[in-house]
Amino acid sequence: MINDKTKLQARLKNCLLTIIEMEPMISRLSFHHELEKEFKQLREISGKISGLDLSDAEVQRIENATETFLKELEIPGELLPRENQKTLQ
Repeated sequence: MINDKTKLQARLKNCLLTIIEMEPMISRLSFHHELEKEFKQLREISGKISGLDLSDAEVQRIENATETFLKELEIPGELLPRENQKTLQ
């Protein structure tokens, strides 16, 4: 059975990996160079999660911030992978 600590660590790792997966799309935007250091830190942290003691409130806050980040990003449609674009007819 998975304990609460492991569940919280998995939730945090999911947030970090979700943001890291956005890097290829973000790299096409003009401000990507400003975020390179942050992406490097996210990759480093994602490998060290097993040593973190987390509270549910902390993880919930990070999940909310991740959701907000993804909404605020609003990547232009022409930068999304083809399978995500809808064809207008």
